[in-house]
Amino acid sequence: MQIIKPKALKRGDVIGIAAPASPPASEEHLARGVRYLESLGFRVELGNYILRRRGYLAGTDRERVSDLHDLFSNKNVKAIFTVRGGYGCTRILPQLNYRLIRRNPKILVGYSDITALQLALLSKSGLISFSGPMVAVEMAGKLHDETEEQFWRCLTSSSKPKALQTHHPSKRLVHKGIADGILLGGNLSLVASLVGTEYFPKVKQSILLLEEIEERPYRVNRMLNQLRLAKVFKRTAGVALGEFTGCEPEAGKPSLTLQQVFEDSVQGYNFPVVGHFHNGHVEDLLTIPFGVRVRLDATRGRLSFLENAVSK
Repeated sequence: MQIIKPKALKRGDVIGIAAPASPPASEEHLARGVRYLESLGFRVELGNYILRRRGYLAGTDRERVSDLHDLFSNKNVKAIFTVRGGYGCTRILPQLNYRLIRRNPKILVGYSDITALQLALLSKSGLISFSGPMVAVEMAGKLHDETEEQFWRCLTSSSKPKALQTHHPSKRLVHKGIADGILLGGNLSLVASLVGTEYFPKVKQSILLLEEIEERPYRVNRMLNQLRLAKVFKRTAGVALGEFTGCEPEAGKPSLTLQQVFEDSVQGYNFPVVGHFHNGHVEDLLTIPFGVRVRLDATRGRLSFLENAVSK
């Protein structure tokens, strides 16, 4: 797989806004996010169908694909930011023109359901993308200082992103050790849904960064077991766990703890596993580039980036 780094973003550049999954919660949320970007000196190009609604989708599959193709092929657009997650990216993967995207590599930002699009772009086009704030969600409010600094550093600087440090390594330490690899991952539900398809990157030595929201431990167990059964862990050099927000056991019902689920899921493997990295469905999430080389030090609870994520 040939990895492609998108060009760094500069003040005054045009940022395209797309809704490949669900539509913004409201037009006001979208407008506030756009105003935030414009206040920093960027110009904004909205997708033609960004406000369409079809149930929980931002328009039809064809409309959402059309917006992505238009923004990737538009020479004036230097980056594509998504409005929100929700659901819908897996539906459009077979319709995307990956050759067009490979010929026009650009920064793509999002998380949650956008995980499916990010994995597919890496698998089919080799494009590095970014798990980070979305226009009609975090950018519609107030970004925390560290969130904002990490985000723009990743997209505009040719230096390596700042290393991530887990705040509670002892609470989520499963296996000690150090390993290098290509960073893959995102939302566990979407990762599990793409395993075994052509849209899951075939990387021999990967570091998996996984996060989830509002799934009971037994469902987290099921998804991790899917990775195990599909032999993903045989190609894995290490696992970094993001935040598993609202994934506690149901009150009054017997359950394994999340820690037990993580330990059981990687039983028999000796790669480093540690958690509580601040990534995922959290208020002050930190931006992560997928497709770059990283080093996971589970003993110290540290995820270091070995290269920059954008080209000059």
